This record gives sequence, structure tokens and C-alpha cells, in this order.
Amino acid sequence: MLMQADDELFVQGVIHEIGEVERTLDATVTVSTPYGLRRARLAASCLVRPGPGDTVLVAGRGDACFVLSVLERHAEGPLELHLDRDTRLDVQGQLSVQTTGATRFGSATEVAIDAPSVELRGDKVALTGAQVSIAAQSLTWMADTLEATARWCRQVADVWSLRARHHQREVEEMELVRVGHLDLQAQQVMNLRARHTVLRSDELTKVDGKQVQVG
Repeated sequence: MLMQADDELFVQGVIHEIGEVERTLDATVTVSTPYGLRRARLAASCLVRPGPGDTVLVAGRGDACFVLSVLERHAEGPLELHLDRDTRLDVQGQLSVQTTGATRFGSATEVAIDAPSVELRGDKVALTGAQVSIAAQSLTWMADTLEATARWCRQVADVWSLRARHHQREVEEMELVRVGHLDLQAQQVMNLRARHTVLRSDELTKVDGKQVQVG
């Protein structure tokens, strides 16, 4: 690069060095080079955050020094990609992420997935949260075994329909039913049994059958 000052031309070049990282700070790293220790910043193109012991390529010009890339990884711990600003990944096609170990996504605020169709598959799927909300125009549950456990459960519906081959319900204490009309029908046998049974109506009580036995 040519620079002109006081009517004189000075040539100022960029020096490339290969060194070893001695220590790292939040914004800078200290690199040991054949010309001594250099304090360098990470270049925008250096996405891999270097660690102590890594071999890096350093470029310097004057007092400015930057780590361009990590050539060899010797530091312990996982490989860390560093992005110091909002980042957008634009792929004109399909994007696949495949790992041989666990895959984790984390955020300090929120994680959002926006797509016309979202599919989640797994042999074992666990959803844990302090508050979980599901809102859908149509929701379908299909399972071989479905179990729900809650300390308090409330269900509200305009129409509630239940169809099963066998239905069993157990209430340890009190069951309270309030309906506008109640119609109980059994094709074979209906058995009402209690220590005390009270039948009460304000106007009419009717018992109809071919045989009526009392006692």
C-alpha cells in the first residue's frame, strides 16, 4: 500500500506470521511468534475462537494485528465458533445438520421456528417447561397408550364425545354432576348399588318395566 506524507512515498506492507496462542481474553489473544509476543484481535473472517496452544495465522501492519485463521487445533474442549453480531444464514436450497453425538440449541431469550410445515420425529421425545401452550385449529392425538397426570385438570368444550370399548372411572371421594338432561341407557344390565340411595324429584318419579321388584 502506497502512502504519501510530506511529499515522500512510504511503502507499508502487511506481515504474515504463524504463531502459537499463549492466552485468550474476551476481545484479544496473545500469540507467540518468531518475532516475539503479539496481542491480536480476531479478524471478521476468523469464526473459530482460538484457544491456548492453537497454531494460528497472524497478519500485522503497524500496531494493528489480527488473527486470520486457526491452522491447527490443540486446545482442549469443543470447537467454538465466534460471531460478535447478529448473524443470518441464507441458503438457496436445503440445509442439513448431521451429528454423531447430541445436538443442542440454546438462547438467552427465545428460539423460534417458522415454516409452513414442521415435523419432529424421535424414538423418545420429551417436552419440559414451566408453561406449555398449544394453540391449533385442529389437533389430533394418536397413541397406543396415552396417560395424563395432573394435580388439577379442567376441560372446557362445546361438544364432548367419548367412544370406547371399555370405560372405567374411579373417584376416591366425591363426584358431582350437574346437567340439563341426563339419559342413561344400558343394553343389558344397569346396577346401582350404595349403602344409602336417595331418589328425589320435584314433580314425577316413574318406574316402568314388565316386572318391578322392591325388596
